[in-house]
This record gives sequence, C-alpha cells and structure tokens, in this order.
Amino acid sequence: MEWTQEYPGLPCMVPAIRAFVRGLLTDTPRAEEAESVIAELTANSLRHTPSGAPGGVVTVTVAVLPGWARVAVSDAGNGAWSRPAFTECTAAPEAGAARRGRSSGAPPLRGWASALPIT
Repeated sequence: MEWTQEYPGLPCMVPAIRAFVRGLLTDTPRAEEAESVIAELTANSLRHTPSGAPGGVVTVTVAVLPGWARVAVSDAGNGAWSRPAFTECTAAPEAGAARRGRSSGAPPLRGWASALPIT
C-alpha cells in the first residue's frame, strides 16, 4: 500500500509529517528511524529548495509492503547540485572528518536507509 500527503512548505509542518509517518508505521521495528529520516528529508527540502518559500509545498509518500517500507519527500527543487566551496573548519573536533564533509555526530543517512525490515 502507498499513502501520499501534501503539506505546506513550512517548518512548523515537520511534526505533522512525523506523525503521519509514525501513524502508518506503528508497530513496526523501524518506525522511529523512518520518522527521523522523514524529518531530516523534509527539513532539507524546506531549507534548500523553493518548497520552503512562501506558497511552497512538500509531498510525503509512505509505501509499505510485507517486509519493507519506503518513505520519500518530493519538493520543488530542480535536482541541480554543485559542490560547496571548501572552507577550513578549525573548531571541528575531528578536523579530517570535517574536511571530508562528515561530522562525528549522527550516522549517515545511508546507514538509516539500509534494509529496514518491517514485520
């Protein structure tokens, strides 16, 4: 099954989006991780695309089949990407990781998005 919901492109909508995902994935082993992923994807969409501008929208889709689930955010971005300008991070606790674009904080999204078994 697949559910899709459109939301105004406002940061105050992130809790509602989290609740939408949580409600659809209740009683699944990875609901909390999926909720965190959708919140991060939504925040990025609002910050880095026209979806966060006045009148913008984001569309959230949750697909669930036996053994797996997928969460996705669609936004008004055009998909263009360019490498950010290099800046030296002198305050980073692990300067080498900061220069490579990684922090010592949360695990990368790819780790969260690995096989998420849903039972």
